[in-house]
Amino acid sequence: MKTLRGRFILSHLLPMLLVIPLVGLVAVYLLETQVLLATVSSNLEQQATAIATAVTGNPDVLNDPQLADQLLARFALQADRSVVLYGPAGNVIASSAQDSEPPSADISGDTLDLAQTGQPKISVTYGLLRQTAEVLVPVTGVDQKLIGMIALTHTLEGAANQIARLRWLMIAILLAELILGGSVGAVLAVRLARPIDHAAHAIVEVSHGVRIDPIAPEGPREIQDLTNSVNELAERLRGLEDTRRRSLANIVHELGRPLGAMRSAVHVLRGTTGDDPVLREELLAGVEAQIERLEPLLDDLAQLHGQASGEVRLLREQVMVQEWLPPVLLPWRTAALDKGLDWQATVPPTLPEISIDPTRMAQAVGNLLSNAVKYTPAPGQITVEAGASDHELWISVTDSGPGIAAEEQRQVFQPFYRSVRERRFPQGLGLGLTIAQQNVEAHGGRLSLDPTWAEGSRFVITLPLA
Repeated sequence: MKTLRGRFILSHLLPMLLVIPLVGLVAVYLLETQVLLATVSSNLEQQATAIATAVTGNPDVLNDPQLADQLLARFALQADRSVVLYGPAGNVIASSAQDSEPPSADISGDTLDLAQTGQPKISVTYGLLRQTAEVLVPVTGVDQKLIGMIALTHTLEGAANQIARLRWLMIAILLAELILGGSVGAVLAVRLARPIDHAAHAIVEVSHGVRIDPIAPEGPREIQDLTNSVNELAERLRGLEDTRRRSLANIVHELGRPLGAMRSAVHVLRGTTGDDPVLREELLAGVEAQIERLEPLLDDLAQLHGQASGEVRLLREQVMVQEWLPPVLLPWRTAALDKGLDWQATVPPTLPEISIDPTRMAQAVGNLLSNAVKYTPAPGQITVEAGASDHELWISVTDSGPGIAAEEQRQVFQPFYRSVRERRFPQGLGLGLTIAQQNVEAHGGRLSLDPTWAEGSRFVITLPLA
């Protein structure tokens, strides 16, 4: 029973194997002792009392065996019953048993002592080989002295046969219950094990790198939750695999272009044309520009690795936002104006003090502004606003660029993601928004994209004041 199916079937059979036989034994025992034997004993006592009354009315039968036989013959006894008439000394006077010995050849002293009290004695023998019930009723004279005893015996073979048939009936019912319970358990086990098998098979396929189709949830709610979790895991792993492939493609693309340009410059410098001072200076300036272009990419990769490995530590300090934010915006204002964009920044002078890491928050704001300046065509507009409520501080960056498609809005914060429609984020490693979001979340805040913005894009940084 190492499988779930076998254990589920066993869980249906065990209660029947344990409970039903126990209940049956108790029921048979109560039927035998509380109903059958009690009824038989009561009937025997009544009949023996009637015979004792007849003997009391005619005490001469205790002295004449023929009269005693005639008296006993007047009582129509059943075939499974016999009566014995004893004298006051416990000797047998007459017996209705014709083909067998009397149940008792004599009466023991203890029984005689009990008979002297005038109380009837009932004894039941219910074994495998013999089942009898015997009632011994004392016969007293007018002076209340013991003058004899009546012993009425009833063999319980007929009743025992009925009880045996009842036992066999209960065994048949138990077998039927086992078959029915096993069948129901097998059906339920199959229905329970099938979705679990599908989920386990899917997990094995995913572990081997195989892309699987979503599994249809079925079965109980817990199994459906398991299936949904497997589907979510497979989708997550598929997304991570896609991200890995995109990251490799982006890194190769972003590093290949400057390296190719620098390699071409090196070939020129090694040739005869490299002796021209003007050309040499231009090529070296180009190489330096390509190196400067690579440095932010490598910094982004290093920071992403540090955040993924948990090595990022915030150096918090209390800052006045109206004093910290304008210097952060200044270089991006210059870049926007140089590109022919309209720049608007609103930083109220009454903003509250907040505990942040100014360098990392400046990087987060800078990444948003870098995207806004890069992807907003002239003549466009970039708007920066800041404000505060009772519990939060917010900074928004809005641009009039091409915007982000609705189906891509949930993916722009994923590492290495670039728009497939090349409306936005067509260049770079696709790490700017990822790093900005992680910097904001490290402060306990959130970075969100306003999905209701009609033209361009609006990103909002929200930070808790406490």
